[in-house]
Amino acid sequence: MTTLQVTEVVPAIVGLHPNGQTRIKDAADIIGVHHQTLRRWWKSDRFMKPTNINGILLFKNSDLIAWVEQQHSDSEVSHEK
Repeated sequence: MTTLQVTEVVPAIVGLHPNGQTRIKDAADIIGVHHQTLRRWWKSDRFMKPTNINGILLFKNSDLIAWVEQQHSDSEVSHEK
């Protein structure tokens, strides 16, 4: 199993409004992966699934922020060991 790495994405989430939504490519850019990687992750239950709104797949910003913060805190814990 591959460990998900977060590379300096915390500043990227600062501008996200918690009640907003983000398209797949923008979400992938925020977390630092290719959009197809993001698709593979959600299809394998390693990432949240987007919501389909009128044919547009969107992630809730609050979910993205929570995921990034969780990955960031997990990486800090693993660096302390």
